Amino acid sequence: GVYLLGYQSSMAGFLPPPGFYLRNDFHVKEGNSPELPISGLIDLNLHIKYILNMVNGTVVTPWKILGANYGFGLVWCVVNDTSIKGQLRIADLITAPFEDERADFSEIIISPIILGWHTEQFHIMFVGNVYAPPGTYERDRIVNTSLNRWAIEPNVGITYLHPKKGHEVSAYLGYTINFENPATNYLSGNEFHLDWFVGQHLPKGFAVGLAGYFYQQVTGDSGRGARLGDFKGQALAIGPCLVYNGKIGKHPIGVNLRYYQDLTVTNRLDGQGFFATLNFGFPGPKTLQQAGAQ
Repeated sequence: GVYLLGYQSSMAGFLPPPGFYLRNDFHVKEGNSPELPISGLIDLNLHIKYILNMVNGTVVTPWKILGANYGFGLVWCVVNDTSIKGQLRIADLITAPFEDERADFSEIIISPIILGWHTEQFHIMFVGNVYAPPGTYERDRIVNTSLNRWAIEPNVGITYLHPKKGHEVSAYLGYTINFENPATNYLSGNEFHLDWFVGQHLPKGFAVGLAGYFYQQVTGDSGRGARLGDFKGQALAIGPCLVYNGKIGKHPIGVNLRYYQDLTVTNRLDGQGFFATLNFGFPGPKTLQQAGAQ
């Protein structure tokens, strides 16, 4: 899927005050694919590892839409390294190993509309994403860093944070509508994803808790290239999360470290993943922040 599972966790529903915000995500994922039956006598096993960076720039304006602050953003995804090692087995008699690796651009995520609402204990955010594939893609290449398809995706983030006790529950829900990969005539089905966090905020800006994600492909794959049938995917993962939020001068900063262990997986990579997220803010003048709070 174009959405990176586990991307959201603590404060997933919180849109910060008016200003400009930078976010960088360093992500490592390693695991095995399910055994893929190509025919009655031929199957394929894969071990996959990838390392990527996602740079996110978000502008939060003091403008109001439906009582919410309006913002917009752009995410640039770069695959630093991805490698595949596999073997093709024929009738349990002949095994042909192969491997490949590549580093290149991946996807651009355009968020033309971001809306944030706030109450004393609840924060709600709507994000509309458009995924564009600028990376190179070759249908005969073993490894491609781009999925070579467009997608659109509405997302809703909700955060409950008790202002005195520091209890937090956050969830981030999205529904991805994929378009066909023109190089392979493969149309991936639409997907539902849920990222969540449950934790406790501590003194001096720290928070600890559990994070996880759930993924379910809602409609099957189709098109002339879908030779394995609808091939619906599903995934469930959980792991620890450590958060720090503070300031350097007037600039808010945030660090979020989280590890995910896949618990159950169908037709997707089964393994472990790690995120290191850094946030840095350039808040606007107080007059803009006050206008955004009104």
